[in-house]
Amino acid sequence: MNNLPGVLSPRRTLLKGMAAAALAAPALVGRALAANEPIRIGLSAPLTMQFADNGKWMRQGAELAVKETNASGGINGRKLQLFVEDDLGPNPTAVANAFTKLVMQDHIVGMIGPHYTPAILADLPMLEQYKVPAFTGATGPAVTAQGNHYVFRVRLNDTVGARLLVRYLTHEQNWKAIGIDYVNTAFGQGALGALKAELDAEHVTPVLVQTHLDSTKDFTPQLLAFKQAGAQGLLIFTDDMPMGLITKQIKTLGLGFGIAGNAGLTLPDVLAISGDATDGAFSIGEFIANNPDPVVQGWCKRYHAAYGADPELYGSVYYDATMLLADAMKRASEISGPAIQQALTKTANFRGVVTTYSWSPGGDMVHSALITRNEHQTPTIIKAVTDAPE
Repeated sequence: MNNLPGVLSPRRTLLKGMAAAALAAPALVGRALAANEPIRIGLSAPLTMQFADNGKWMRQGAELAVKETNASGGINGRKLQLFVEDDLGPNPTAVANAFTKLVMQDHIVGMIGPHYTPAILADLPMLEQYKVPAFTGATGPAVTAQGNHYVFRVRLNDTVGARLLVRYLTHEQNWKAIGIDYVNTAFGQGALGALKAELDAEHVTPVLVQTHLDSTKDFTPQLLAFKQAGAQGLLIFTDDMPMGLITKQIKTLGLGFGIAGNAGLTLPDVLAISGDATDGAFSIGEFIANNPDPVVQGWCKRYHAAYGADPELYGSVYYDATMLLADAMKRASEISGPAIQQALTKTANFRGVVTTYSWSPGGDMVHSALITRNEHQTPTIIKAVTDAPE
């Protein structure tokens, strides 16, 4: 890190830019909307570069939710209007720029996204400052550990997910010699801490822990090191591209590791990269399209009619996020960020297409998940798990 006087670190540069934007904010930020105006909401999603597929699915889910809400009468007779900005994924600078545009220029009163842990963490101070409730699928424990009143998580916290997955692997699959490979971001670092804590509770010490970047392409040295260390199973918590490459290279090298990890193992872009290399892999997540639940199957039909494809995790989660926002608006005392935030804290047993959502202090709204196993390049449900006390 450059510590020379007068030289700003990237983080300080970002914060300085955010502060400048705040000073330049129009007086209309947070204004009450006229009764005949559409209600403006925003979507912060990666629309270009490495994570563009995820952003496409996020947008499709949010747009379908807006369309259905408006077709059913809107918010007490008022239409929703969706504004979309490209945040490039886990890119704090792009995320801050997207937030600034949506709030300062588009005057949104609620936001869908950003998705990634590094992204939503960058937005937290601004959410509180401008009183904009935001929904995120970021699973990093730090997201809801900051005491921020305006963040609402619509996926399972990795602190809970790690416990449920590790318990399943050690109790029901008898995993013992375990290695951990994680992406070196706030998401991966949070997952690592949660995994190690749960393994320690099970009296299991990882044989080796390694990290990688989103840009890493060749995992051969890491994988051979896991083999040398005696790993029989790998816990992998990473983003989609490295997940596909790691699993594919495990098979190419003939290493025969058991594989388990985050919901990326169920996603279509990961399966497209890895082929059958993830067959037998376990994951913890919230959604798969072949879940026989009638609510899920009804959603699949609606999504397929709209887009000609089956839904996946991103589209489904952010459809639910948009519906949760709409539901809170219908119950809010007025259409403003603070009133919507208060309504969201009273959300209980809201049935979405992915799960049933209930707010808990901190902002976590999801309290159950699915453990799945890939068979013939298709994830199948092994069991439903919950963070409720046994």
